[in-house]
Amino acid sequence: MAPTVEIEATSATTARATLTGADVPPMDLTATEDKALAAVVHEFVRTLAVKQQSAVEVVYRTGKDTRFLTVGPDGKLTENAPSRPIPVTATEPEQDAAEPASAASTGPVTVATEPITYDTIPQPVAAVAQAPVQPAHKPAPTPRPTLRADAVTEPFSGRIGALSALSAPQVNPVGSEPARCGARGRLNALLGLTLAPKPHSREMRLRDAQTAIGRPLPDGALITVANVKGGVGKTPMAIGLAETLATCRGPATTACLDLGEIGGSFADRIAVPSTAGHGMASLLAELADTAHQVRPSMLARYLTRQPCGSYALAGPVTAATALSYDDVATVGEILGRHYDLLLADTGNSSHADSWRWAITSAHAVLVPVPLRRDSAVAAQRTLAAISTAAPDVLTRTVVVITDGPGDAPMVETDAVDAFSALGVPVCRMPFEPLFASGERITLSGLRRDTRDALTVLAATVVDLMAGAVD
Repeated sequence: MAPTVEIEATSATTARATLTGADVPPMDLTATEDKALAAVVHEFVRTLAVKQQSAVEVVYRTGKDTRFLTVGPDGKLTENAPSRPIPVTATEPEQDAAEPASAASTGPVTVATEPITYDTIPQPVAAVAQAPVQPAHKPAPTPRPTLRADAVTEPFSGRIGALSALSAPQVNPVGSEPARCGARGRLNALLGLTLAPKPHSREMRLRDAQTAIGRPLPDGALITVANVKGGVGKTPMAIGLAETLATCRGPATTACLDLGEIGGSFADRIAVPSTAGHGMASLLAELADTAHQVRPSMLARYLTRQPCGSYALAGPVTAATALSYDDVATVGEILGRHYDLLLADTGNSSHADSWRWAITSAHAVLVPVPLRRDSAVAAQRTLAAISTAAPDVLTRTVVVITDGPGDAPMVETDAVDAFSALGVPVCRMPFEPLFASGERITLSGLRRDTRDALTVLAATVVDLMAGAVD
């Protein structure tokens, strides 16, 4: 029995397709700038017919008109009742009346678990294409021009720019990949289709974020995660963000540095712990012996590769190995030659040399803030310290509100107002049980909402830093 598709036009440019007898959600179809709705419907049905290797019965409803059609794998359309055929050719779309463009949002950047919504972008209404009219008499073919024998010996006098029409069209790998999520992703998995995600879907926003993460960065690019209060999630965020960036930019492009005070949790939270006796202090001793002549193989002895390809460098373990400003500057300068991007997990003292270097050298700063009164106050002190140490860095600072147990929602309004008054954007991340558990952090162990939020947050920070290159 041939499969049946019920298609109902919901507007001049949209329709909803339902596969009768299949346990799949309805499919939304939308006209494009170069394809009328009817052409999109025909293409969709033909794709189903090719996949099923059989003709597909179509019940096509447009307003009060219902048409019963059959579409074969070759695209041939036949009528099962007297009606006009579905046109398969597209004419130039008619443009809707101009609508005022939505103003760019000036509010906080939101990285949330709720569905991501977008401003509606006016779509052109495609005209209903008419079937081509066959001429009564076939016109005589135009004679082909005869090339002169000496044409190949004459200099080329045409415009070189015209050759661009001969080049292959550009490919958008983000938009051309089949959907993996949502209704389209389920249809692709169930029927073997290659439907792309909707242009403004959550999946496309994440793909755009992954593309943005790959932008060129300034030399020695550094992201610093800072808050003068302990226990606010600096270390988990630094590790998770480093792994996210390595996933999108490629292995061995990102290194995460432990610049906290002695007794910090960095070494206990990275997925692959560092070898005993290897870390920041050992690397500095090696640099002193080799007069800063560094090879990648030497760095590999002191930095530990994590599951997604980022590298981690543990901090000092005793008071005797406390880091000076020059020590951290030396390590940062050398690692900046071998990695595209460094992340610094800082401690709780704004007077520490390592904290001052991490702030004054940062291209972007993240300040994690749980919704608690003491954490919000500490974040304000952190922003004040950043403004004192490096006023220009404050313009590249992002506050990240992290949800969790014990949140006090009444704190959020006052906190966001205070941060916004300083011109600092505010992002939001969902609660992550693995961050709060104290266990070692792997990107695969995080909830999907957390991974998505880290991707959007990484793109936000890269955009801040990439401005220095642009």
